[in-house]
Order: sequence, then structure tokens, then C-alpha cells
Amino acid sequence: MVTLGQRVQVGDFYAIIKYLGPVSGTDGEWLGVEWEEEGRGKHDGSYNNVKYFDAKPLHGSFVREHKLKAGKSFSEVLKQRYTDVTGVGDAMSIINKDNTCTNVELVGLSNADINRAAQLTHLVMREESIVSVGDSSFIAEKCVNTENLDMSLNLFWDINDILKIIQLMPKLRSIQLKGNVLTSRTISTVEEPHTSLEKIYLAGTGLSWEEFCKLAEQIPNVREVYISGATLDIGNTPSQVLQHLTFLDVQYSGITSWSSLDDISELPNLQTLILSNNTISSIELLPGKFRKLEALSLDNNRLSQWSSVAELRKLTLLKILRIRSNPLITGPALDMRLLVVAMLPAVHKLNGTPISANERLQADIFYLKHFATEYYKEDPSFHTIHNRYKDLVKEYGEPDTGMPKISSIKDQSILVKIAKPDGKEFEKKLLKTTLVKNLHLIVQRQCKILPKNQKLYWIDSLNEKIHLDDPTRDLAYFNISHDVTVYVET
Repeated sequence: MVTLGQRVQVGDFYAIIKYLGPVSGTDGEWLGVEWEEEGRGKHDGSYNNVKYFDAKPLHGSFVREHKLKAGKSFSEVLKQRYTDVTGVGDAMSIINKDNTCTNVELVGLSNADINRAAQLTHLVMREESIVSVGDSSFIAEKCVNTENLDMSLNLFWDINDILKIIQLMPKLRSIQLKGNVLTSRTISTVEEPHTSLEKIYLAGTGLSWEEFCKLAEQIPNVREVYISGATLDIGNTPSQVLQHLTFLDVQYSGITSWSSLDDISELPNLQTLILSNNTISSIELLPGKFRKLEALSLDNNRLSQWSSVAELRKLTLLKILRIRSNPLITGPALDMRLLVVAMLPAVHKLNGTPISANERLQADIFYLKHFATEYYKEDPSFHTIHNRYKDLVKEYGEPDTGMPKISSIKDQSILVKIAKPDGKEFEKKLLKTTLVKNLHLIVQRQCKILPKNQKLYWIDSLNEKIHLDDPTRDLAYFNISHDVTVYVET
């Protein structure tokens, strides 16, 4: 029996039922469906100039009910996969800690073993055409110890069915619901909130932020939420929900304005926020917002002004940042990275790569030189945006057309030791302005190794290898000082 709003499968394609009944000029009952795949349909819900239901153009069709792939209940699939093992080759799937799946063959197991298998803490019920709950008592018996459940890519369409299953698993900590398009999203009140659930994946479910917040009232201890893939208006977040939330992923959610994040900026425990693949064009932070935020992803947005980067300094605990593919980042990748590193001294990892002490020094030097012209214009707005520049001038001295005057670099002439691959060393007196490509030529003459086959590096005070990997930079750029040993590898 099907009903309006239900998500169904026809062959390998998915649709939502929008109409049940006759179609003029034909016999029998029809289902009017709106396909999820663009172009799969033939119309917008109209037939012979009669409007039967609303659908996007080329998304609507009429199909017979017998064409539908039969939906199953959760209890039916649970019984088939975890208790009705009939012979060699039968298997079950479990979710590993890293959310990957492992198939476990149930070959030669006794009935006792099989029953214990049904009590697994990790269950995978992915792509099984599950559409309803089924036998609640059977689920409660078999899933008493279930902690992790993957129900991705099924046919659930009523959020209340999801809540019923959650309530039947008292120890449930994580649930995957990706790809279940929930068309019935009016949440019924649950007698007692589920207090064990901490992680929920809702990508592609169609839940709005308001609907999710109502769901969150039923799972008050949720800590990690993945709800990407919908147009979310997250400006209305009730103050009593998400009080334990530490991780929020809202990629691909149509977020256009930083100001729309004001409500979640008050969440007391939020530490990680994924805002990638939205259309945020600027950032303006008020003091005291996002007080515990440590990791922020802004890849693939529309940030175009350095003032937005400067604003991130107000996030006093921010240590991890991703900011690739924004209009702001238009120059050479290394140069742009150094500018961001210099502007955000508290960040420890940028775009997935840790920031070393040597890179921090390189970044400060490059930043001073890059903006020297703007600095000497004495425009007050410069220091509003580049609010760290004066601190660097105090530390390193006034910038000029060459390298900044850094107290730790007193001479341009330095003695460099060069260790050959065979362990032997030779010394060379060089200028700090010597380019790395010229150092390669010196090594070629001494070691008979072509520059393209050379790998040069030195080891800093933290025992980190600093690779001289840009032949167009000079030795000062890599902080090569007097008596440093440069190692040659092939």
C-alpha cells in the first residue's frame, strides 16, 4: 500500500509519489511521481492539458503500482541479514570505527553464534529498500546492544519511522541516514528523549534547519551533525537545543551570509564548523562569538577581501583552517599560503598542512615585504585590515624594497656547509641573497649531480627538515644563517 509523499524506487531510479488515482482517457489507477533525476520524466504533472500534480519540468511521470520495487520493513531486513542464515556464503556487514564496511561470512556458525551475531553493536542496513519499521518487538530484542547503525540510501520518507527505530535501540550512539529523502517531516512528540545518540548523518535527507532543530529536541546529547546538501536557514536556532554540539558540517547548504550564523555562534561547545561549498562573501565577527571554535573550513566560498581573513583573528582558539578556492586566493599558491599564515599567528594547520616554526618566520618576512608599499601610504584603513603589521614592524624593523631588517640576520655574507650524499662536506661563503637555483649549480660542480636530481634541505632547531624546494627563492627566504649545514640527497 503506497501513500502520497512516499519515496519509491522504480528500477534504479527514485521518485516521490505526488498523485494517486485515475487519469482521463486511460483505465485503472495511476501513480503520479516526481523523479529525483532531472530529465527522467516527460512533463510537470500535466497530461492532455489537465494538471494532476506539481512537479518540476521534465520530472513528472505516471506509473503503475506494480512497477514499483517492493519496499521492505526494517525488521524484515534485520531478520534476513542477521538471523536467517541459510548456508555457505551468507554474510553480514558491520561498520568499522572509521565508518568503513566489512563483510563477515557466517559460514558454519551454530545457531547460538548466529543469535550472538544479531546482537552486534555495529549494523549495516544500506541500500535495502527499507521503507518502514516493521516488528518493533523483534527490533528491540535484537538491537539491544546496537551502537552504530547505517541506514543510508533506503526509502524512508517519514521522520517518525526513523525516531521509532532510534527509540528501539537504547545504546545507539551513531546513525547514518544519508540519501533517505524525508518528505514527511512533521515530528511527533516522543515520550522520552533518546540520550545516548551522539552522531547523526543527514546529508541528502531534505530536512530544513528548523525541522532538524525539532529532531534535536529528541536527541539532546547529540555532538556531531552532518546535514549538508539542503538549503538551510540556520538563523533560527532555539536556545535550548544543541547544547552539547561540538561538530557541525553544513557544506552545500546555500549559506550566503556570515551574519546568518549568529545563533549557532552562541553554541557553548562548538569546536569544529564545516562551511565549505557555500557562497559566503565576507566575514564580520562580533567579540565573544564562537568562543570554543578550534577548526573552521571555508573552502570554495566567495571570500574576496583580506579583511575577512583578519576577522578570523577574533577566534582566539582557532588552530585549524581551510580556505582554498576563494577569490581572495588568486596568486601563486605558496605566496597566498604565506600571507594567511602571517595574518593568523595562532593557526597551527592551514589547508591540511601543519605550519612549522620556519614557515612562520618565512611568512612574516614575506608579509612585511608584500605589503610594504601599502604600509608607507599611511592609510588608516590599512592597519584596520592588517592589524598585525605593526607588531611585525616592531619585531623585525621597517620594511624596505629588499628583505625586512630582521634582528637575527645581521650579515648578508654567511658560511654554509654542504654535506654530499657520501657524507663528505665542503664549505662555501655565500650571500643570503644567493638563489637556490645557483646553489644547485654549486652542488652540481662539486658532486657531479644534475640540479633536477638534487634534493636540498637543512635541519632546524626543532629537528624539522626544511626543504629548499623553490629554486627562485634566496637563502634568506629559507632562513639559512651562518654555519648552517645544507644536505644533498638524490
